[in-house]
Amino acid sequence: VKSTAAAEAVRTTQKFERFEIKGEPKLPSKTHLPQAFGDVSFEEIGKVLDPANPLRNQGLQQLLQMLRRPTDAIKAVKYGLMVKLSNNFEHPSAFPCMLQFVRLRSSRHELLLKTKIVDKLMHVAKNGDLPCRIGAFSCLEELGRHPGMPKDYKSSITAFCIKQCGSDEEAKAKRGALEVLRTMTKKQNVGSLGDSCVPTVTSLLDFKDAEVRMSACETLQYVTVTPIGKELCIKSGAVPKLTSNLEHTNKKVRLFAAAALMQIALLTAGKQAIIDAGGLSILTKALNDEDAIKNYALQCLTNLFSNPHARMAVRGAENNEKIEELTKHKDAIVAESAKSCLAKLLWDP
Repeated sequence: VKSTAAAEAVRTTQKFERFEIKGEPKLPSKTHLPQAFGDVSFEEIGKVLDPANPLRNQGLQQLLQMLRRPTDAIKAVKYGLMVKLSNNFEHPSAFPCMLQFVRLRSSRHELLLKTKIVDKLMHVAKNGDLPCRIGAFSCLEELGRHPGMPKDYKSSITAFCIKQCGSDEEAKAKRGALEVLRTMTKKQNVGSLGDSCVPTVTSLLDFKDAEVRMSACETLQYVTVTPIGKELCIKSGAVPKLTSNLEHTNKKVRLFAAAALMQIALLTAGKQAIIDAGGLSILTKALNDEDAIKNYALQCLTNLFSNPHARMAVRGAENNEKIEELTKHKDAIVAESAKSCLAKLLWDP
């Protein structure tokens, strides 16, 4: 006769075997959730969230399905599953689950700090296997997005990611760190992120990996929204690199570079920096690019044409006709930008 404990273990094994998924876990649709998790309880999942338990993989997959429902995610926190999950950070499947916990808009961040989960995420983002590192950066990015996180922890996460951007040898990990910084710059003044943030991102504008370069350009697009961000970009030497990226083969690199330059061109110093970098000829070439890039190039030129040297350098039959033709563009936004650009180009104060 089997003992009660042994019988319970058999029943738990049978329950999880029903949900075994080969390969990476797939998220079920919401309409299938009730059938998906059946009668497997939070207590039973908690029992298998042990690194040595052979059922751990099924348990993580099952937990991920349950966490799709916010009410169940809140219950799972109460059952201590978030803390238990943090002991599984050497397993890539733990991070989609943790991301669901982090996304809770209820007040759970005190527990994240109290139990050192944020510190564990930063440790894994630096020292774990690559899939785990990427998962940890995704969780850190979500924490940076949430207004409930204390400022000192956001500062710690920012400082950590700045350091990883500069020292990490893995391109995918660099991009993960950059995406955290991008989120931080969207949510708070770049001046509060430290003196090394913009110079570090600027140093990646000519990185060999296109995805890293794209993320660097996108981050600076958000940095340049504020006056201090524009000034920091000019000071860090970002303008020549952004200008050269207008000719990159990756269209997203070109798009984000054009968006950042458009913002920088609002400052007098920014105008001069773009002109000095040879931006006028490159921006006029960008008028043949895709519509979104073309639109940013037109707006950047419009800003630059406050400088008389810029107007005189670009003004001429060929460029005038090119911009005038764009005033009839099928895209109304491009057409309006072209009208403003042409009026500024032909302006004689």
